[in-house]
Amino acid sequence: MTLDLKAKGMLCDPGDHFVGTYEVERKYAVADLEAVRTQVEARGGVPFTLGNMEQDIFYDLPDRRLVKNDQHHILRVMRPSGRALWISKGPGPDKCIAMDLEDAEQANAMILSLGFEEVEQLVKKRDIYFLGKFHMTLDEVPDLGHFVELAIMTDDAHKLEVYECEIEKLASSFGLTEDALQSLSYRSMQKALKKM
Repeated sequence: MTLDLKAKGMLCDPGDHFVGTYEVERKYAVADLEAVRTQVEARGGVPFTLGNMEQDIFYDLPDRRLVKNDQHHILRVMRPSGRALWISKGPGPDKCIAMDLEDAEQANAMILSLGFEEVEQLVKKRDIYFLGKFHMTLDEVPDLGHFVELAIMTDDAHKLEVYECEIEKLASSFGLTEDALQSLSYRSMQKALKKM
């Protein structure tokens, strides 16, 4: 592993795991993350990042055109690595583009200088493993609970349905059932919780 990867808090080279215009992702609520971790490691899951705290800062323009168009711009700051990602999701559930940024504070200043406003924040503890061509995240989100996400990225829109089926089979093999499937984003869950 190169020093550059270590400096970014990565335990291995991500290869093509985060390359693609589309992301097929399924999220499941779980009671016991450690039981899932044991299964992942027993199957040869390769740890990519462990023990990262992720702070997601959501932005929109003053007229809120992004949310109206089912789009989201997010600056993700990871600690302790200090790594930062600028993520653009949407329109729609599968479109996702992300880029690494060197300095989170400068990135935030740049995004604000472009006329965006910070509209929300979300914090989670996240571990990421690679399991074959898929990546699997084990998340702990304050006030919301524990979750497992299975995902794959691709540039081939024709493979989306195939990957959906493959992810569902993989989830089933971990005992992640349809009734545990979560259709809402963490941000939407957080908003719903605040309304209660």
